[in-house]
This record gives sequence, C-alpha cells and structure tokens, in this order.
Amino acid sequence: MDRCHIGLFLALPVMALSTSGCFFTPREAEGPGGEVITYLEQSSPDNVIANIETALSHRDPAGYDRQIAEDFTYQPDSDTEASYPDVDWMGWDHDQEIAFMNDFLGNVGGVAVAMKDSVIFDEAGATEAELRYIYRAEVTEGGGEVPYRASVTLEFRLDGTFWVLTRWFDEQGEEDPDTGSPLPSLGQRRGAFAAAGGG
Repeated sequence: MDRCHIGLFLALPVMALSTSGCFFTPREAEGPGGEVITYLEQSSPDNVIANIETALSHRDPAGYDRQIAEDFTYQPDSDTEASYPDVDWMGWDHDQEIAFMNDFLGNVGGVAVAMKDSVIFDEAGATEAELRYIYRAEVTEGGGEVPYRASVTLEFRLDGTFWVLTRWFDEQGEEDPDTGSPLPSLGQRRGAFAAAGGG
C-alpha cells in the first residue's frame, strides 16, 4: 500500500468521528406541543436522575420511558399499600408505570420535582447502583399546588452503554421541612390511577 492510500486509510476513522458528533453530548427530544427538551446522555445514574426530573417537569412521558428499564418494577410505601390494598403492586412493571405516567403527566398543570432533595446514600458501582434519597414534588392542579415528599430507594443498571432505572421503591412519606406536617409519596398518585382502572 503506497503512502497516499495509507494516509487515506488512517484519515477515514478520524473523519467519521468528526462528522458523527460526540457520544456524550446532550440529546434533544421533541416533547408535548413540539417543545424541544434537552436530555443528558445516560452515562451515569446521576444523569438518569436529572433526566427523570426533566421529563417530569416538562410532562414528557416518552422522555421518562427512555430512562427506565424494560424490566422496571415499582414498590409502594406501606401507607400507599394500606390505602390501595386491591392494587396489584407485585405486578407493577414497565408498562403499568408508563401507562400511569401518560395519564398523570397528561392531566396535571405542572410538576416541580427534586429527586435528590436530601441525600441518604449515594454510591454507584461499575454496572449497578442502589441509591437512597428523599425526593419532593409539587403538582399543579385544580388551581393549587399539591405537595409530595418521600424517602426512596432507586436501583440502576448499566444496560449496554446506557444506565437505566430498574426499581423505584417508595420507602415512606416524609415531613414537610417547613411545616412539619406529614406528606405522602407519589405512590398515592399511582394507587389512585390503578384503583380507577388505569393501566
């Protein structure tokens, strides 16, 4: 192979990389109403958590769907289980979660959420992570704000080259830090949806 062909052979991979863009640049998606929403690459559990916040705040169930695993499971806190004993919580899987999110995000005026309002435990391994936080959310509906706050265990897995959420476990509702009054988890919203025949 002459020098000209060697140079061309070596230049091709560089050209391919330069034209394809960076693998870790933020990803844009079109949300409800044609709104452009920027999501981070799912290169870490923290980025997935940030993307979940983005999806909820923009009421974008498709964006949320991309953050969770096909074998995703949800487990409610004991208060939610007691409030909705007839819901098949053991069967709450990916499809049930997305059905809920489509209904929930499509029927509220807004969602302000901080998944890491307070950090209890935050350490990720190379391919799996189990993280514990206290999250808070304020849902706008009926002309007012409905607050939620709960401790949560979130489990993640590296699925190929992307991290995904595999399990959301609402441990228990937590107090409002300003008033000291107890607040429910978002599991109550899931329970109400399922009890009304959703899913």
